[in-house]
Amino acid sequence: MSRIAAVVLAAGASTRMGAAKALLVWRGQPFVAHSIALARAVGAAPIVVVEGAHAIPDELLGAALRVKNEAWSLGPLGSLQAGLRVALADDPQAVLVLSVDRPHVAAKTVVALVAAHLREPSCVWQPSCNGKHGHPIVWPLDLAQRVLALQIDATPRDVLGAPDVEPRRRYVEVADTAVLDNIDAPDDLERLYTPP
Repeated sequence: MSRIAAVVLAAGASTRMGAAKALLVWRGQPFVAHSIALARAVGAAPIVVVEGAHAIPDELLGAALRVKNEAWSLGPLGSLQAGLRVALADDPQAVLVLSVDRPHVAAKTVVALVAAHLREPSCVWQPSCNGKHGHPIVWPLDLAQRVLALQIDATPRDVLGAPDVEPRRRYVEVADTAVLDNIDAPDDLERLYTPP
């Protein structure tokens, strides 16, 4: 059985939202709690939550590990790398990367991604909806290590787009439009609160 760690990205300043996204409440729970619950739904361990501009109260983390990215303002790659350093120290076979921007991703989507990883553990897995690729992503260990080794001016897309990685990219078709939907601004939040 493949051991999967999880990294939850919650370090941004939430400038467009005007409030810490990790602490916004949807369906009775803060966004960060939804992300942690998704990681728990697939038995991920450890679950590493990366904070930066805003502190996350201890009571929201439960058994999840906290990592503070002091350099959060340099961009999301640094936060991902801060989380990967801790997650990879536990020697998992893969890492599920989630973001607090998508609290409404369905648990069955994450379960499907991890099931796909178990079938083909050397591949990097993303959800696909309406012909577009989304998040969260399951990174196999060797590619997570490559993301960790990137220079700060790079992005994970540099790994995904590498000629030797392209043949290892796989997609799980889902009807879950949340995989494409960042909740970044008040209008997005209003839409989340009042679905069609």
